[in-house]
Amino acid sequence: MTHQLQRNSVSAIPSLLAVVAGAVCTATNPIFVRFSELEPVASAFHRMLWAIPILLLWGYFDKKPDSAIVEKKSRDRWLLVLCGMFFAADLIALHLAIDLTLAANAIVFLNAQPLYVVIFGWLFFSERVSGGFIIAMLLAFIGIAVLMWSGANVGTGNLLGDCLGIAAGLFYAGFLLAAKRLRTSHSSITINLWTCLAALPILLLVAIGSKATLMPQTAEGWSYMLALGIVSHALGQGLIVWGLARLKPGMSAIALLVAPLAAACFAWVLLNEQLNTIQILAMFVVLIAIQTAWHFSKAQE
Repeated sequence: MTHQLQRNSVSAIPSLLAVVAGAVCTATNPIFVRFSELEPVASAFHRMLWAIPILLLWGYFDKKPDSAIVEKKSRDRWLLVLCGMFFAADLIALHLAIDLTLAANAIVFLNAQPLYVVIFGWLFFSERVSGGFIIAMLLAFIGIAVLMWSGANVGTGNLLGDCLGIAAGLFYAGFLLAAKRLRTSHSSITINLWTCLAALPILLLVAIGSKATLMPQTAEGWSYMLALGIVSHALGQGLIVWGLARLKPGMSAIALLVAPLAAACFAWVLLNEQLNTIQILAMFVVLIAIQTAWHFSKAQE
């Protein structure tokens, strides 16, 4: 038994490292958005655009039997489109939030999506919720309220940015619920690829409608857009999805908490965004509460 546990722990290391590396990659998103020459929605368009070639290449070497999407039933096609719609809305809200509030706040609120997933499951699919989850959820929302209150300087737009960060988490939860329904018949690469393809025209139309500039003017500007698509999305989402399929839920939830911590570090070093003591404590309260709530939700499955 002891040897079996040791073998399982060792075999989980590559998956754990993949999730952590993916979380760190996604944490670069606020940095590239802030450095971008373009408006937030235009940057979101480029994130989807430049992720597609990498995901196509990944899918080519993945050799999964579900690559022929056209042979799947029409319900699956609609769910794939729904994934793209939710992800497009998530990116619009997230990128606007990054532009209005602290980068760390935006990522923390986005990563509260495990709470939203369970709440939606309870509301729409009659899934049970334990008392432990409810207590952890309340603790998380108290921490979120403290984060919003501590950064809500009058006239700065921080409060609006925090609200958009929460909205991004809600849309991302919708994406995860739709993707979960597809995982029984589609690979993660297929879902990610078609999410990008469905989200791309939505983001393009929103960018054009808002009269945003779509083309960077300098080589440096282009490099940030390429990094946003390749590093933040293709590598970040790809490594996370690959690793999550091979990890137990409790371990994966802990590993994903690296993302907001890495985002806070990147913002501190590169954007000079310094957090005060109250904000740091509130952030840790939120992260611990999210992990605890996720643990209670998975204990019921």
